[in-house]
Amino acid sequence: MRFTTLSLLGLLLPNAAIAETSTGHEAVEICVSYDPTSPEDFQKEFSFGNIVVPEGTVFDGPAHMFNGLKDPGDMQHIVNDPENHSGKGWISISDAEEKRRDEYIRSDHAVGHPHLAFIIDGPITLTKQRLCGKVNARVIVSPQWDWTVRTISASPDLYYQAYAVVSDDKIDTSFDTEPMSFQWNAQAGTINAVVIRPLDVVYELPPVGN
Repeated sequence: MRFTTLSLLGLLLPNAAIAETSTGHEAVEICVSYDPTSPEDFQKEFSFGNIVVPEGTVFDGPAHMFNGLKDPGDMQHIVNDPENHSGKGWISISDAEEKRRDEYIRSDHAVGHPHLAFIIDGPITLTKQRLCGKVNARVIVSPQWDWTVRTISASPDLYYQAYAVVSDDKIDTSFDTEPMSFQWNAQAGTINAVVIRPLDVVYELPPVGN
């Protein structure tokens, strides 16, 4: 899995909405990270304004999430000095849960772990008042990028991370030409998604040089 190591962020503010029209049939949900223990990071997240995740954004994964889509790595409870906490990685969880998480992390990063990816069909705007939104998506297939699976099941315990943007059938993993609000968060690894409806419509990324 090609996830960025991230500091999950946030201070959840009252619900309000700047929203694209919802049809109720969107296939994926996208959230920007939220960690109530790091309000300074949350302010950085929106320091360039609202985050517009553009049409053509590619999400790569999956990995297991432990504390919901706004805090998939459970950074809210992570231990920075495990030697002073009997070796535990997170506070306030049982030994059995700690073992389960450790096993998932090993499997998510194991050699041969499958890469799945999807591309969103429209933009979505995330704000301090609206940290999540839903949009339609297609499976992206590209042998050059190790994306060969043509269907993705809905899996509430697995998440994907913003990985690239496709425009005019060309893929860019740097985000360098994107607006700063999206660029900063995509490069920091703070934009995550979950598949809420099965994906079986495929977009074939043309090989480089075609």
